Amino acid sequence: MHHKPLYLFFFLMSSSLCYGQALDQFSNSSDESPIIIEADKSVVCDETSNKCVATGNAMAQKSTNKIYADVLTVYFNEGKEREITSMVADGHVRMETPTDTAYGDHAHYDVALDRILMTGGNLKIETPEQTLTARDSIEYWHGKNQGIARGNAIAQFPEKEELVQADTLIAYFKPSTEKTEEGKEKLAIDRVEAEGNVLASGPKGVVTGDRGVYFAQTHMVEIVHNVKITQDKNVINGEYVRHNLNTNVTEMYTQAPGTTSSGPVKRISGLINPKDAKKMKEKSPETAQKGKNGHLFPVSAKNKKISTS
Repeated sequence: MHHKPLYLFFFLMSSSLCYGQALDQFSNSSDESPIIIEADKSVVCDETSNKCVATGNAMAQKSTNKIYADVLTVYFNEGKEREITSMVADGHVRMETPTDTAYGDHAHYDVALDRILMTGGNLKIETPEQTLTARDSIEYWHGKNQGIARGNAIAQFPEKEELVQADTLIAYFKPSTEKTEEGKEKLAIDRVEAEGNVLASGPKGVVTGDRGVYFAQTHMVEIVHNVKITQDKNVINGEYVRHNLNTNVTEMYTQAPGTTSSGPVKRISGLINPKDAKKMKEKSPETAQKGKNGHLFPVSAKNKKISTS
């Protein structure tokens, strides 16, 4: 069955769906290009309900950005300009831009909140530099340049062989020095805040703890409470660490600088095996293992992108 395109030129000041760069492009109200909607089964616009519903392999496109779903529903307000108030995508959701692709079962963009919320299975965002997955939800707040992944959230940086994993990840984006083919600024992750069962992995080891921050530009992680660094058979325990995932330089302290402890200070303890330390200088492992609590333990995150199927 052929697609039935509907050109919605009255959505000239509209917003739509995406992630990172994708979200920034689609939700930019200064882009006055129209939204094009296509579907295999039907496109029904109801003026009394102020909505358009596209059913059957539906697609919405704005400029070079596209959204696919089983059903797409666009809500708009009353009046001559017909500005979009929200957009909902259900079933096999896929959002594409020239650089990013996002997947999920359900997506909802709220114009007033300037937020996109993705839920359901197969929650994943892929860009050339990173992959983000989560079990429960992924959301993006355009005005804050902030993305939040909940439920066994994993941010992978394959080219740097690094990843960060936690119950919740909050990523902060900033404009990149690179630009898209259209000359628009790309967004890149600046830092990632991790909360609950934190794991940070680099080419030479793994750091775990209760909460922490990953700085993408410097490869540095800061992790606090119940901290453990594992490098082959070498293990160091403490309460606060600054660790460079690239250079493997570690600073371990009994507590975070500038803080005071109300109870007894825990001593730093560890087990250092000289033979293992020598081997780690000669080569780094390339395989991934799973640890308890379902955490990944890839001491090399290179080429570990998750399949899109």
